[in-house]
Amino acid sequence: MDAFFVAYQERTGILMQIGTEVELRGVVQREDLIRMLERLVIRWPQLGQRVRRRLFGLEWGGEPDVGRMIREATTPREIVAWRNHAIDPFTEAPFQVLWVPGQSRTDLAFRTHHAVADGESFFFLSVEALLALAAIRGGVALPPPVPALAPPGVRWESIGELWRHVRGLRRDVGLEHSARLWLRALSAGGIGVVERTLHGDDLDAVMERATRAHTGAPWMCAAAWIRAIHRWNGAHGAAVTPHVSLEVPVSLRRGGARGCAVGNFLSPLVLVGDASQSLEVVAHALWRQLRSAVRDGAHLSMPLLTAPARHLPWGLFRRWAINTATTGLATSHFTWLSQRDDVFEQVAERSRGALALQHQLAYTPVCLHMGATLTAVAWPDRLQLFISHRETALSRDEAESLTDMLVAELARSIARPTVSI
Repeated sequence: MDAFFVAYQERTGILMQIGTEVELRGVVQREDLIRMLERLVIRWPQLGQRVRRRLFGLEWGGEPDVGRMIREATTPREIVAWRNHAIDPFTEAPFQVLWVPGQSRTDLAFRTHHAVADGESFFFLSVEALLALAAIRGGVALPPPVPALAPPGVRWESIGELWRHVRGLRRDVGLEHSARLWLRALSAGGIGVVERTLHGDDLDAVMERATRAHTGAPWMCAAAWIRAIHRWNGAHGAAVTPHVSLEVPVSLRRGGARGCAVGNFLSPLVLVGDASQSLEVVAHALWRQLRSAVRDGAHLSMPLLTAPARHLPWGLFRRWAINTATTGLATSHFTWLSQRDDVFEQVAERSRGALALQHQLAYTPVCLHMGATLTAVAWPDRLQLFISHRETALSRDEAESLTDMLVAELARSIARPTVSI
């Protein structure tokens, strides 16, 4: 249970939800969804439970009711409204599915409250759900469920280093070293998503530039996001400083535990790049900062911050955890997710052609002071870029323009998606 995200949503009105929305060719029945969800909650019962207040802290409790985890809709247009409807983890299951059945097409939306899963484990869960549905529709015996691994631990001997890092974050709040993304307004609102996909020559160009810079594709994307933000600010007469900071999640999972340990086991680091430098220089600088911070144990600051939830009364933690020293430090947020196997091919194979994955998009929470975040999802043959933006902060056209600036930093040209989001 990560009470921080429960408190953040309550205090700010900002949705703490992670989601993915897919279009499938083929038919999915409600009974198929029931079987899929039953499979998930057997291994991870917290996905179907509710938050309960204890004398000290919060906990997941109750019996999962998979029927209440599904909502049926009549048109894909309802997906966006559902995306922007807050999950109340005190009264609802934190993992939910919206089902839009059709004669030859099925639209599905998966979403979860951040309190029960981070982006890495939600990505794992959404792929598991799709593959289970494919096997069910194809009449294929489901493979044994992936075991629910124990959560990774935090070494208590590192508390000294962790506390020094937290104090450093508090100092940075007043110094305002990095720029703020130009936004239309700082207020709660719905989440919009803009998507671009790099493949073929465009993807090859990114990989080649990363090789020349002696770094990886994740850092090229992060550097491009930094330079795009600076360019965006300049176009709006804001933030003369070229220093742009990114909150980058670092996984506390080890090897085979990635994804299987469902929960919040990503801890953020704040990295700063100088957008006046070349893409390659910025990418390499970010990589060096991350390597140094992890070596010093700085990435363990968030587990230390949220640990008091187990020992403090909920009302006290709710007031203490949400303040300018713990939220809104960075200019924006950057997440990199990768998948070794092509889920598009896997869905077709496991379903024996009964289902075909046509399209999918992903979104993440957008903190109040950030306004927009970037999530990059790497598949074997494509790289998807999703900018989640709060609709009160940026209009759809403005988010499209910002995304074009991001893509311009990575490749010469890229086609806009034909699918309406």
